[in-house]
Amino acid sequence: MPSYRDLEPIERGGEISRIGLEFQDHVASGYCIEMLQNPHLVEVWCESLDDITLIRRNGDIEEFEFVQAKSNQLNHLWSVSELCKRKKSNVGSSILEKSLANERAKEAVCFRIVTCLGVNKELEILTFPLNSPKRAGDALTGLCQSIAEKIPNYTSPNGNGTDFWLSRTVWEIRYSSKTVEDANIRKLQTVCENMNFYLVADQLAELYQKILRKIQDAGKAEWQFDPEAKKIKQNDFRELIKQWSGQSQHPGIGGKGNKLREKMEIARISSGLIETAQEQRRFYRSRTLNPSYMDLSKREELEMETQAHLQCLKAQLDAGALKDTGVEFHSRCLESLKQIQANTENVPLSILQGYMYNLTERCLHRFTREML
Repeated sequence: MPSYRDLEPIERGGEISRIGLEFQDHVASGYCIEMLQNPHLVEVWCESLDDITLIRRNGDIEEFEFVQAKSNQLNHLWSVSELCKRKKSNVGSSILEKSLANERAKEAVCFRIVTCLGVNKELEILTFPLNSPKRAGDALTGLCQSIAEKIPNYTSPNGNGTDFWLSRTVWEIRYSSKTVEDANIRKLQTVCENMNFYLVADQLAELYQKILRKIQDAGKAEWQFDPEAKKIKQNDFRELIKQWSGQSQHPGIGGKGNKLREKMEIARISSGLIETAQEQRRFYRSRTLNPSYMDLSKREELEMETQAHLQCLKAQLDAGALKDTGVEFHSRCLESLKQIQANTENVPLSILQGYMYNLTERCLHRFTREML
């Protein structure tokens, strides 16, 4: 019997049609961060054998976990009917059947469904851990019968049926992309501190965006040309996080603007605009170093709000939702700052622009898609 490491995906195309997969990318990012805390989780594969494939290793024994992430905006809770619904009555097309079909090689397997929306009473038993005593008894027997009625006689390539799938599946409810992202950033902060990197909120947010971009690139990679590009491995990922964290922790906050110039030149922004940006950054720093300039709490709130707007734009650029050139994206960022100023009392636009350019100097903003 072959190993899962030697198998090709049953389906392809997920790397091409990635619109609307924000939730899945955040879920995968969470598993990558978990790799740095859990020595047994050694690899995360994106859009390969399943939406997400996890490889756990205990000694020489590997277990493959097949994860399906569903952000479907249903108008009802997840149910047996929804889990077993086939497309045009085609055998093998339901969520459950597609998941079970992954059981086709020699290694041990388990399954996971991650959704935004909750489950009804009948599926609730799957939300408990595999070793929970709550998974036994009449509730499980009844669920097995309900699913057998919807999907009779369906088995995996290894010959196991839906009862096997139920005994090896956990259903995880994560509510929204934002909920997953917030939890991931908290875990990331713990990971960084354990590595002796102490990053502030904006630096953590930028670091997390790099992880998210890494996930997106892995998802877009094409298996038939470069299967290794779809795999994120524990040791490689740890070294990458150390590198990125070090760059964030020591970005040269009071530097001469070399990073700002470099990033604007990469974006092909004119030299005249670069010189103006340098002046605005210096003006911003001179004003904010003056204790009498603006109440500190008000300034911090304004800066975080400004960064949040820029972060949204940058995330859209990285995800491919924006196709801007560097010059176009720089202009878009400036327009966003004008909108913030219009809704803020007594704050000069030059201060907002100077703050954006200071973020750029600190490697917390840029005007081109990140090249990893």
